[in-house]
Amino acid sequence: MKKYFIYLGLMLVLASCSSEDETLNQAKETSNEVMEENEKNSNQNTENSMIEKLDSIKLVQTKEDMKKQQGGVLLNNISMEEELAVNEEERLQEINEELREQLEDITKQTQDPVQLEKALTYLLGSHHYKQIFENAEEFEPDFEEPYLPYPGKSKAEVKQEPKSGKAIILLDASSSMLLSVDERMKMDVAKEATSRFAEVIGQESDVSLVVYGHKGSESDSDKVVSCEGIEEIYPMDTYDQEVFETSLTTFESKGWTPLAEAIKKAADMSDSFEEAITVYIVSDGVETCDGDPVKEAENFVKKDEERTVNIIGFNVDQDAEEELQNVSAAGNGDYYTANNADDLQKTIEYEWLPSAIDLAWAFTKAPGPWEILDAYNLFDVEHEKIKTTIKNENDRYNHTVNILAEEEMLSSEVISELQDSIEEKYQSRLDILLNTRSKKIEEIDESADKIKERVNEWTEEMRKRRDERGDIW
Repeated sequence: MKKYFIYLGLMLVLASCSSEDETLNQAKETSNEVMEENEKNSNQNTENSMIEKLDSIKLVQTKEDMKKQQGGVLLNNISMEEELAVNEEERLQEINEELREQLEDITKQTQDPVQLEKALTYLLGSHHYKQIFENAEEFEPDFEEPYLPYPGKSKAEVKQEPKSGKAIILLDASSSMLLSVDERMKMDVAKEATSRFAEVIGQESDVSLVVYGHKGSESDSDKVVSCEGIEEIYPMDTYDQEVFETSLTTFESKGWTPLAEAIKKAADMSDSFEEAITVYIVSDGVETCDGDPVKEAENFVKKDEERTVNIIGFNVDQDAEEELQNVSAAGNGDYYTANNADDLQKTIEYEWLPSAIDLAWAFTKAPGPWEILDAYNLFDVEHEKIKTTIKNENDRYNHTVNILAEEEMLSSEVISELQDSIEEKYQSRLDILLNTRSKKIEEIDESADKIKERVNEWTEEMRKRRDERGDIW
């Protein structure tokens, strides 16, 4: 009986162990099923995510489409300079492994040619169309703005003009020229106007530029240095635009106003000249170095009755204007008031009427064929950047299609359809580029034509004025 109970106990223990094993096995099977389902769902989500990304990509049809293109994920760190400079074969070698992995994933999810073409843009499209197109669109020809003054001299004034000779420009660079007029520093306006003025009077006279007030500072301790600092920065010579304009960059406004000594220097310079001498002063203030500019102007003209001292008072107060008027009167010259940059320009225009020879050559003030061609060539630098970007992008697409064909990831029919579509888009991009260039060439031509039209109108107006004035030459 005792043995029976022992046997019965063993049977119960075995039964219990068997039940636990079955439970564990069932749990394992359930866990494996859940993992497989999760993995399946994960793969499905990844596939859906990629398809959604491709669906959001728009294949290029217009220039605006190109400018909106986001660019490929495999080229995120490529700058525009790198895209234009680096050989595409080298770039493709660098991303070869990742590219192939992406292609395997994508071709498992879709065999549709349109989706596959979008995938090429998603992976390898250029990021830089917007920048390079805008650079090209913003290009403007750097045609020199022609100087076309409209003077208004009467016949009586013309008779009083001094004979052709030499001109000395005295430019005030004292500290007061650091003040502003029309939201610009007076010195900058005066330099610009002086450059124009020299161009005007340089048509008929040799020119010299003397600057004063540009040494030391406005402090009392620098008064002597400043008042003695009078310098001829453009020696008397025929007018050379480049050299003259360079001379204007060699000084800044700083100190006191030695107007009298500046006139005296002009007189000393004139002693060796036999021609008629005309002094033009551009100043914004009174003498501050204890000199007598009226006396110096009188001394200047005593030596030769054909000498004159003309003054442009630039944005001066009443006291300064009275003094400068007295100086010009003592120098047998004229005084002109210029309250702002516009007045200064008009005053300069008043001083010159072009000769018949000048008018005969006036057409050269407008852009000529070589200048227009230079503008074309400069634009083509930007144009070539777009062309290179289009070509490099197309090379990447064709390389990728070759991989798809070699690895047999797609059927030959799909490959053929994909290749045809890529070639069609490539030609479309080139057509967009050609149209962009044609429009820019038209803009360049229109810009040149507008300048030519203004020059022609000015030339006719000047001829009419010369006829009214009775000029022959």
